[in-house]
Amino acid sequence: MRVFEPRRPVAFLAFLFVTILAGAASTYHSPYPNELQGFKFYAKYLAPLRPRVSGEAAVRRVLGDRAPSHRDGWAIIPSYTMKSGPAYKPTLGLLAEIIVRPDGVIPMGAVTFPATFAHCHNSLSEFNISFDVYKDRSGLEYWLQEEDSKWGKKGNLFRIVYGPSMRPYPPNTIC
Repeated sequence: MRVFEPRRPVAFLAFLFVTILAGAASTYHSPYPNELQGFKFYAKYLAPLRPRVSGEAAVRRVLGDRAPSHRDGWAIIPSYTMKSGPAYKPTLGLLAEIIVRPDGVIPMGAVTFPATFAHCHNSLSEFNISFDVYKDRSGLEYWLQEEDSKWGKKGNLFRIVYGPSMRPYPPNTIC
C-alpha cells in the first residue's frame, strides 16, 4: 500500500497562491488614472482614501490628525460632508474631496491637458480670482489661475482636487 505524500500538493498550492498575489499586486488601478506626470499624489500620499466612501477615521489613518497635512512642499486638505443632527453639534460625514495645494509657485501655463480633461471656468470669491479648471471623469481637477492677480500669475497651479467621479461639464463652460 502506498502512503500519500502531501508535500507536492502543498508546494503546488503555495506556488499558486504566491503567483496570484504577485499578479494582484501588479494590477493595481488608481481611481485617478489621468494624473499628470510629476503630479501623481494619489498612490504616494492619499491611497486608499475615496471621496463619498472614506470616513474621518480612514482619513486620520492616512493623513494623520492634523489638517492640513504637509508632505514634500504640498498641503493636503481633506473636506467632509456633514451629517444631519442637532444644529449645535454638527458631525463630520464622509470624505467629500481632498485638495492638494503647492507651498510654492508652479507655472503650468504651457501644459497641454489631454483630451480626457474637460475645460471649464470657476472662481473663488474669497480670493476674487478666476480659474481655468481641467477636470476628468474620475473627479481629478487641476485649477490654474486664469489671469494675473496679487495672488499669482496666469497659468500658475492653484490646487489639485481629488473628488468623487463625475461627468465632466461641456467644454468652455462655467463649472
